[in-house]
Amino acid sequence: MNIEAHFKDKLSSIMFLEINRETLQKVFKVDLNENIYIPLKAKNIVDTVKAEKNMDKIPVAFFIEGMFYVLGADSKFKFNDCYKSILKNTKDSVPLIKAEIADRVKNKNYEDAYILLKGLLCVEKTEEVYDKTIFIIDRLRIMNNDYRDEELEILEGAEGIDNYALPYFYHAIIEKEREDYEKALFYINNYISKGGEQTLEVTDFKESVKSVVDFDRAKEILNENPKEALKKLIPLMDTFGDHASLYYYIAVGYRLLQNYEKAIYYLNEALSIDSSIVEIVNEMGINYASIGDYQTALAYLRKAFEATRSVEICTNIIMCYLNLGDVDNAKLNYDIAKKLDPNDEIVLQIKDYLEKD
Repeated sequence: MNIEAHFKDKLSSIMFLEINRETLQKVFKVDLNENIYIPLKAKNIVDTVKAEKNMDKIPVAFFIEGMFYVLGADSKFKFNDCYKSILKNTKDSVPLIKAEIADRVKNKNYEDAYILLKGLLCVEKTEEVYDKTIFIIDRLRIMNNDYRDEELEILEGAEGIDNYALPYFYHAIIEKEREDYEKALFYINNYISKGGEQTLEVTDFKESVKSVVDFDRAKEILNENPKEALKKLIPLMDTFGDHASLYYYIAVGYRLLQNYEKAIYYLNEALSIDSSIVEIVNEMGINYASIGDYQTALAYLRKAFEATRSVEICTNIIMCYLNLGDVDNAKLNYDIAKKLDPNDEIVLQIKDYLEKD
């Protein structure tokens, strides 16, 4: 659902009355130098208005509600600047619309409450109004994720207020849901630095996001700097608990440091959590081959190859057979590897070895 288009469609239920300059001056005490159309959002008196079209019979409050509603529903409406001028110069327009918003919330009409709040923001951009707007739009997003971009727009506007923490918390939640943990950590840190209350919920949220960020960063540097990667990965065992992938990456780090026994220990832990992850099975084979236990390595590598038909695993199998002096089985698997990818770099190296005269 396109929320912007949806809000504009809701304006079809609003009646617009053409008001001349003299009437504007009389009713709203403003001089706009033009006739404009004023919105009326009051179903209970629409029929009367259609019949009589008499401004004297219509309470000004109904026009105030209509103008706030149009401001919130369509930011590009032709007469929006006129409505802002009228509302800013109309006594009690803000208290009146706040009461209307409270009534919508009480009746769980959250969408109309949000549209009126968005209109109110055009007149009064305060933390109080943003607090209520964020609360309502977040509820709408939870019920329907189509409102996500709408909420982000509100949050970005609120973030323009100095030392206003609340929008950063809700922004962090959305980024976490989008699995952009770097951004989620950025926004939750901003929330805290701007004085946001550090409740248990906030602390837990930050720790959960930071753990994922540390995990991702460790994976990025694992091949180039396994020692530093392990410094990030090992503490995560307390946070992640039984997480097979975490044990797998710790094992890879130890293998890269040539600590194969520790690597095998963590791979066994990973397999005890989830024995179906092929990468763990393959890694186990690589580590056993690294310590010269080629028979055990082959058992794991064959199992991984059956699941993936990967040329990389197939070449590992070939190298195990060659190290065992079993040239026949090495050649059998070499034939398989050639069919999988004859141009693979390792396959070509094995070819030079096995096919030499």
